[in-house]
Amino acid sequence: MAKHCKKIWRTLVGLGFAACGISKVLGVEIQEKRFSELDWTQSNMKTLGSAQIAGAVLLSCKKTSKLGALLLAASALCLLVTGFKHNRKEELAIDGFGVLAALSIIFCKKCKK
Repeated sequence: MAKHCKKIWRTLVGLGFAACGISKVLGVEIQEKRFSELDWTQSNMKTLGSAQIAGAVLLSCKKTSKLGALLLAASALCLLVTGFKHNRKEELAIDGFGVLAALSIIFCKKCKK
């Protein structure tokens, strides 16, 4: 049962990050507004979005899931630190959740049979 829960959790985290990454790569208006308020360029936004998509793809395979989670944690941490720096309290919770979700995959223990 725990094995299936891990797969489901990895899938949910991956889908969440993939959706966020796609919205950044496509330049969705709300993302453009957020990144311009953080003094980031569109290129920075698209690079971060690409990293999130790549991390989500890596997360989908068991052998590369830790690497994918590390990439996702780094991208979420980058946004979290920038949010603190710019005093963007309304976004800290979601960025913090992203960091914790990715870290939970990195530090997840293996199931015993």
